[in-house]
Amino acid sequence: MADEKKTFNIFVTGGSESVGLATVKALLRNGHSVIAQASDADGALAIRRAGALPVYPNLSREGEILSVLRMADVDIVVHAAPQTFGGVPQSDFDFAGHVEWLPEITNTVVQAAGKNEVDKIVSISFGFMQDAEGSEYTAMQEAEAAVLDGGIDGYVVRAGYIYGGNNYSTEMVADLLRNTEAIYKGTHNASWIHEDDLAEAIVALVEAESDGDTLAEIINVADDTPQSPNDFATQLGEVLGFQTVNFASAGFMVRLRGETMRDKLLKREVVLDTTTIKEKYGWQPQHTDATSGLDATLLMWRMAEATDVTEFYREYEDKAAEAIEALKSGQPIAELPEETKAEEKPAAKPAAEEKPAAAKPAAPPASDGPAPWNEDEAKKEERRQRALARKKARAEKRASGG
Repeated sequence: MADEKKTFNIFVTGGSESVGLATVKALLRNGHSVIAQASDADGALAIRRAGALPVYPNLSREGEILSVLRMADVDIVVHAAPQTFGGVPQSDFDFAGHVEWLPEITNTVVQAAGKNEVDKIVSISFGFMQDAEGSEYTAMQEAEAAVLDGGIDGYVVRAGYIYGGNNYSTEMVADLLRNTEAIYKGTHNASWIHEDDLAEAIVALVEAESDGDTLAEIINVADDTPQSPNDFATQLGEVLGFQTVNFASAGFMVRLRGETMRDKLLKREVVLDTTTIKEKYGWQPQHTDATSGLDATLLMWRMAEATDVTEFYREYEDKAAEAIEALKSGQPIAELPEETKAEEKPAAKPAAEEKPAAAKPAAPPASDGPAPWNEDEAKKEERRQRALARKKARAEKRASGG
């Protein structure tokens, strides 16, 4: 009789979005018990829907993390919170405003993991750390060193640029394309990885037996097709239905504000060798290139748009309540959507004394498709922008250890 597959109690930081959430789902599919860090109610809901338990430790406080590890008797820690720094390089993520927190939260997570005597830690890092030189990389190098020198068996996973349907940087660049804004130019080849494929690589490392040779090592993870940021943005534009993409060089802005981390990354060629993760750990990417991965990304966005109706119906309920109050007070109903107004009919002459009709809340119009209420494009765009703003706020909060 074959031995049953060993399962673990696992804590995932940054578990509510992108690679973190994909890792939560992949671990659960493999039978592991998972608790995951959430930074707000939306993140907690995403974790609960995946089937894991959300927890709320501040990653800069060792005591809070240690309490979580002891509560769930955690065997393995997946440190996915750094994922925010490794997204699509043309995004507007503020490296300078948040990177100082990265070594602090990573060191704190490692220290708490050590005190709880966990078996292993798997921490996300970035492919662009390969051959990185310059003070702008110091904080990220310190974060890697915290894991490599932490005395715990594990891995630093240097990933290609991360993209996917739950990835903030991907949504941000898509938003620039939808608004026909210029995308920063990057012509050098780089490695890429879909969030789901990176999650599967992390699971492979979680489940791998220790070879006993080294406590922690660096593992590269990327798809099979390096390409330039320009090519990636062009493919993203194509799946969104745009034939052309406007590219712009930083040029004058660099001279005005100085060179940012984004400017430096877009000038670098970073192609990763993924032989070890494939041959030693048996991992292969499902999305071997960005074409396949972006198709999956667009499908996820469409599914989310079709099913995430909570906010829209909350708005409808508010407007219906306002309309009822307006009817009671005799005020005009100016705020109801046109679709909810009943067709006007000539009033019949009253046989007796006319009594005011009782007010009835308007019902949602019938839908001919998956979008809630068949909302018009302006409404849809407003809802999408609010969701993007919330996701950006969560990404920045996670980057600061919240």
